[in-house]
Amino acid sequence: MKNRNRRVALLVILLGMSIGNFFRISSDAAHIRTVDFLSIFVIGALSGLLIGILAVPRAKV
Repeated sequence: MKNRNRRVALLVILLGMSIGNFFRISSDAAHIRTVDFLSIFVIGALSGLLIGILAVPRAKV
């Protein structure tokens, strides 16, 4: 249970940092650069991992 909480906390922090970085570097929405694309990809990947962890029910111990 502690590991699950640590993973969730770490993913939330990384997701927040990724979203902040995306909004900091994306100045023009008309031209998506490679860095913007990678930021969008990382945000999606981290969101998917977070949803995957939260969607799995906790085991009864």
